[in-house]
Amino acid sequence: MFASHRACVSEIERQYADDQRRIAEKTVEADGSSRETSLETSGIERTGTNDVRYQATIWYHHGRVRTDLGKIETSHSFETRLQECKGAMLHMSGETGYTLSTFEPWKKSAP
Repeated sequence: MFASHRACVSEIERQYADDQRRIAEKTVEADGSSRETSLETSGIERTGTNDVRYQATIWYHHGRVRTDLGKIETSHSFETRLQECKGAMLHMSGETGYTLSTFEPWKKSAP
C-alpha cells in the first residue's frame, strides 16, 4: 500500500526503468559463447482512472559451442512480472522459468 496512487505509479515507473537498464545486446566471446538479455513489454498502460498496469518478460540467452554436435546450443530463461496499481494498492505477481535449448550451425574458425 502506498500513500497515494501517484506514489504507486512511481514504483511501477522505477521498475520499468530498471528493466530497460537490464537489456544487453548479444555479445560473442572468442570461444564462441554468447550472452544476451532482452525485454518484451508494452510498457506502462493506464487501464482505468486509478488503474495502471505493467507486464514484462525479461529473457536471458546463453550460448555455448557444442563441438560434439558441431552446433551452438543456446539456453533461454525468463522472468515475467505483472504489477498493477489499483488506486494506491500495488498488486504483484510473476514467474520464472526456462525453455528448451535451441541449436544453430557452428563453423569452426580457421587458426
